[in-house]
This record gives sequence, structure tokens and C-alpha cells, in this order.
Amino acid sequence: MMEPDHRSEGFRAGAANLGPLAFMGALAEMTPVPFIIFDADGNIRISNRLASQLLVISPDHLQRRVLTFDGTDLWDVVTSKRSQAELLLTEVPLRIRTTSSRFVDVTFVVSTLGGFGSQPSGMLVIAYDVPGKLDASGEHPHPLDSSIPGDAVPFESIVRLLAEQLGADAAVFAEVDPDRPLSARTIAAVLDGQVPAEFEWSLPGTPVIATSGKHNISVKTGLRESFPEDQWAAAEGFDSFAAVLLAGVDGRNAGVLAVYSRNPNDAPDVTAGALRLFATRLLSPLRALIGQRALSESEERYSAIFERSHLPMLLIDPTSTQIVDANEAACDFYGFSYGDITTMSVLQINTLPPDDVQQELKRAIGKLRNYFQFHHRLADGTVRDVEVYANPISIHSRELLFEIVHDVTERHQTEYELERYKQQLEELLQRRTDDLIRTNVELQQTTAASDAFYENVGAEFRTPLHTIIGFSDLLSRGMVGELNEEQVRQVGMILDAGRSLEALVDDVIELSRLDTGAESCEPEDFDISDLVHSIAIGIRPVAEECHLALEVSTPEDAMLAYSDRNKVEQILLQLLANAIKYTDEGSIKVDVTEVDADSVSVAVTDTGRGIDASELPHIFEEFRQVARQVGGTHEGTGLGLAVCRRLAEILGGSIGVESEVGRGSTFTLTFPKRCV
Repeated sequence: MMEPDHRSEGFRAGAANLGPLAFMGALAEMTPVPFIIFDADGNIRISNRLASQLLVISPDHLQRRVLTFDGTDLWDVVTSKRSQAELLLTEVPLRIRTTSSRFVDVTFVVSTLGGFGSQPSGMLVIAYDVPGKLDASGEHPHPLDSSIPGDAVPFESIVRLLAEQLGADAAVFAEVDPDRPLSARTIAAVLDGQVPAEFEWSLPGTPVIATSGKHNISVKTGLRESFPEDQWAAAEGFDSFAAVLLAGVDGRNAGVLAVYSRNPNDAPDVTAGALRLFATRLLSPLRALIGQRALSESEERYSAIFERSHLPMLLIDPTSTQIVDANEAACDFYGFSYGDITTMSVLQINTLPPDDVQQELKRAIGKLRNYFQFHHRLADGTVRDVEVYANPISIHSRELLFEIVHDVTERHQTEYELERYKQQLEELLQRRTDDLIRTNVELQQTTAASDAFYENVGAEFRTPLHTIIGFSDLLSRGMVGELNEEQVRQVGMILDAGRSLEALVDDVIELSRLDTGAESCEPEDFDISDLVHSIAIGIRPVAEECHLALEVSTPEDAMLAYSDRNKVEQILLQLLANAIKYTDEGSIKVDVTEVDADSVSVAVTDTGRGIDASELPHIFEEFRQVARQVGGTHEGTGLGLAVCRRLAEILGGSIGVESEVGRGSTFTLTFPKRCV
């Protein structure tokens, strides 16, 4: 216990001369929580200034009372719990209506009183966990919100007094890390009236951890059996425990005030009330202590970042433009010693005119800008390109600018080089593009000349070929005189050779035109089934003349397409002609099938000689004359299937083949229903 001084003795003597009501009123005002005294009839005789926040006009509009959220008078609530036979100290948690028409949760400590003066017995009510500010206007701030320096609070004396008042064998007050709820830092502890040396209270295993979520914790008896992992209880033989949690400014648990006893706790309500009252006294100093530590840690972190950073950092007075502080990286970068640079003005390192620099400092301190690009001059006269990030900072009530400097000279040089290379690349690309355009024009001219050449050559070939074919036909039919058998055979050979040569000329010219890209898909709406049937009608006489059956299979519904009808017809005619040419007996079948919703296939199947597997990969190459088996001779120009493949590609489709020697072949044209 602290020794009394003369001032406290004088205060007691002065207080004794006051009337009982005046003394209690003075005591009420000194109490840092709402304090109310009712007389035996339930009238409020004394209330302090803090209690006025809880007094509202009663329904009868005659006096101010403490009312719960549903309008019940506090007196009616506490008298229902009061025992006339004995002194009562208990807690009453209620939701109270405040003068600002808000509802707050308040816990009252209620105690019956003996008579004082001429007044009969009454009741003392103290609200000890009132929120920091009940009045939204802030006119009556709760005294617990005031900042009390943590190092000015005699924590050990308060904890020792708590243990004495409750008759506890031990008491402890500890700070709890909200982010690490199992970690506690002992602020003060008392064991058997003495401060234990180098004592650190351990939270794990205590009822505080086991009863997480509760604001008040109480174990009346059997502590060691219920919580065998509580190290202090096991070592000292404690049998009962009580604690209250203290909340930080963020509402999370920030501290624990606890008492231990070797005997059972026969008055848990009294213990809880005392703990809460002492916790009220300790809450504000605890918050101040936490705040001081956080500030100190923040300053240490700032100092560590400032001093150890590899980035140049400066503190600048925006009014005088003086460089107040600089880290080691800044001294190395600018080439000045710490003593020199902290006596310089920022105007000495910035290449801008002084008025412009001061204007930028005003923008930074006013938070209008926080990013700048400057040219800074070093001690050796070198000018470097820098990026500066600046923000105002208050240090010891002095408004300064905190600047981080990035040297971006090399980056700017790299960007300049990249830009120069980019321009060179664009120029080179433009030259190459011009060359490609010129080459393309030349290619187009060459292609046009090639087309003209093929057309001219074709015309020159066709004129004598038509003469040869025409006169050979006349001779073979005996229209210019009777020919003997040998002459008819030889004239027939001339006629066949002329017709083959004519077909070759037509295929070469067609293939040349396709290679130039001049041909494109010219779509129109048509029914694929109708087209196939139309082709079959025209080709059937030729097939029957060769004793071959021609079958056509199409879907029952119309197979509509928007594609190049002429090219589809040209491909199918070529495939049917090939099938007839290389089929000695049997049949030829045309099968139309819908592949999916967007494409269709037309397959031409024959029962002819077939194609050797080694020849299949080359079947669509130009001038590739495949020897059909059985007959074993090359027939045709070798361009028909190549033309078919080019036409299929123009349609956006493809053409494939399956064949087996001696069993026939199947050529399948697949193309989209809509030609792009």
C-alpha cells in the first residue's frame, strides 16, 4: 500500500466537515464512471455529471430517470433483485436509453446502503463499462478515453491493492496481442503480497483460453482439476480463479486482469464487480501504453527503413527548402557528406529555377502531387535524371516533406536507345514492305503475263488440234473415202492422240488459272441432291455404254447449300469420269451425306481396279499418273485430280481417297454448306 501524504490527510479532514449529502456528491463527481444513489423510495438523490448521460425524461415527464430500452425504470429492475435481509453487491447488465436517444449496453454494480444522515437505507448504482462516448455530440466524453501515460501509472500498486481488497493470493495484469491471442506480456503481478522476480504469465492452459469468447471468467473451485495445464495454478496450488478482459481501441482483446486464490471463491459476484472496477481504472493506461509502444515501434521501423534503405531518402522543410535529414544512400548518391547535405537547400541540387522548385514543394505539401521528374545536380557537377516520390510527414509537430529519389538516368538512356531502334526498325520494315509491294506487283505482272502466255499457247495449240481431230474424225467415219482396216486403226490412233492432247492443254490452262489465285468461290443457293441427280442423268448413258450400273443415294429432305455450284459440278464430273474410265465391270455409286450442321460430303465409289497403297499419298499431285492395277498402264494427263483438289480448297473443303487393289476406290468431296 502507498504511504499517505499530508495532502491526502488534509483532504480527509476537509471532507469530514461537509454534510453527508455534500460529501457523497463530491465523492460521486470524483468517480470516473456514472454514479447514482437512490433513496429508500427510489428517488435519485445523488448523480454525478457522467451519469447525466443516462438520465432521460420519464414517461410522466416529472423527473429524469434511468430507463431501459423498453421503458422500464432502473429502480424497478434493481429492486426486483434486492434482498432486504442482507447487504447485496451484484451486477445487473441492461440495455439503456441515453439522452441522445441511443441504446447502449451497460453493466451496473448495485449495492444496498445503510441510512446516511436522516435518510433511510437506499441503493448505490455504478455503471462501470459505459462506452467511451455515449453522447454523439461529444459533449460528455468518458474520462476513460483520456490519454494517461503508461509509465505514470503504478500498475504494481494497483494490482497489489486488488489482491488485498479481494483477499486473493495472487493477481496479475497482462497485455494480450490481438493478433496472437495465446501470447501475453506481463505488466504487473503480485504473489502473496510480493512481486515475483522475472515472472512471465503464460496464457495457454488458463481459463482465459479455455473460455474464449467470454468477457468475464470465473472458476469458483477445482481450478487444478479443471485446468491442469495452468502452470501457475499447478505450481502454487491455486483452487479458484477470476478474470476480466480489457478491450483495445479497436474492440479486440488487449489485456487480462486476473486473480488466483488457494481457497474456493464464495462471492464470485463481488469478485467480478471488483475486477471490473479495477479494470476500468487500468483500461485507459493500458491503451496509452499500447499506443506508446506502437508509436515507438513505428518510429523504429521508420528509422530502420530510412537509415538502411539503398534508395536515397531526404527530409525537406518546404518553407525554408532546407534538407533537414538524409540517409546514407542519399549522401552516397549526391556525393556530399552528411554534415554538408543537411546544411544545403534543395534548390542547390535541383536544376529548375528556384521559383519553380518552391512551387513544386507547395504542391507536394498540399498533397496535390506526389510524383515528380527532375534533373538533380551531384557534387561533381554531373546531372542525373531522377524520379521523386514526395509526401508530407509530421515529425515533432513540424510539417516536412519525405522524399524517395530514384535515379532513372540509365533507364531514360535505354528508353532513348529503344526508341531510336524502334524508329530504325520501322524504317527498315517500311523499306521491306515497299520491296514486298513492288515484288507483289511484279509477281502479279508475271502472273498476268503467264496467264496470257498460257491462253495464247492454248489458242495456238487448239487451232491445229481441232484440225487434226476434225479431219481424223472424218477419215475414221469414211466420209472422204473407204479405208482399209489398218488405215482405220491408225486414223483412230491419231484421233485419240489429238483428243488426249486437247484434254492436256485444257487441264494445264485450268491448273495455271487456279494457281494464280484468280479463281474464288462464287456462291449461290442450290440443292446438292438435285445437283447430283442432274449430273447422274447426264453421265448415265456413258456408264451404260461401258456396261456399268450407276447408283445415286441422297437424303430424303433437301440438302441446301450456299456454295459454288459450278465448281462442285466440275469436281463430281471429273470423279465420275475417272470412275468410269478405271472400272471394267460392276457399278459406280454416288452417296450424299450430311457430315454435321455446317458441312456435307459426296462420295464416288467404284468397283474398279483400285490403287496401290504406295501411290495413294501422291494421287492428287500434278502430272502424277498412277498406274491402275490389273491393267497396269498409265492413262490420262495426271492433272484431273490435281484440279479437283484445287477446286475443293477454293470451296473451303477437301478431297480424300480410300482404295484397295482389285476392289475399287472411293473419292470423297467434303465442303461447307456456306462458302466464305
